Amino acid sequence: MKTIIHDFYKETFSAFELPDENVVVLNADGHYAPCRGCFACWLKNTGFCVMDDSLKHAGALIGQSDPLIIISRLCYGGYSPGVKAVLDRAIGVSLPFFTWRGGQTHHMGRYPQRKLLRILFYGDCTESERQTAAELAERNRLNLGYKTAETLFFQNPAQIRGAIS
Repeated sequence: MKTIIHDFYKETFSAFELPDENVVVLNADGHYAPCRGCFACWLKNTGFCVMDDSLKHAGALIGQSDPLIIISRLCYGGYSPGVKAVLDRAIGVSLPFFTWRGGQTHHMGRYPQRKLLRILFYGDCTESERQTAAELAERNRLNLGYKTAETLFFQNPAQIRGAIS
């Protein structure tokens, strides 16, 4: 199952023709509660958020997604606030236990390793912001349990269309 997280306005995203029907779309539009840090998704609800809104199942959706495509305006080398909020609500994709991977301490994954995390950033940026974003993508790859991460940069949202497939 492919999952797309994006911060586009509805009109912009609806102009994209999705390649198949097996796609889940999470709109980072702010119409959901922010993570409150209660850790119930780790300790009580095994990957599911206790808040009953559109992101209740975000952790499970991301944990079962291959590929996971994140589309975000590049903000100072990171995600837009809306995309960051969606990812915060998906902390249940990992377990509250630690493991040693790649010479670093990381949370253990709740789901089997998947193949591809594709992050598509758009907007003006500096080379330093690109480097920071590439590092962020690699950290997310490790923490979310993906084998590879692709990080691509675009000037504007219209250029992203072909990279979604």
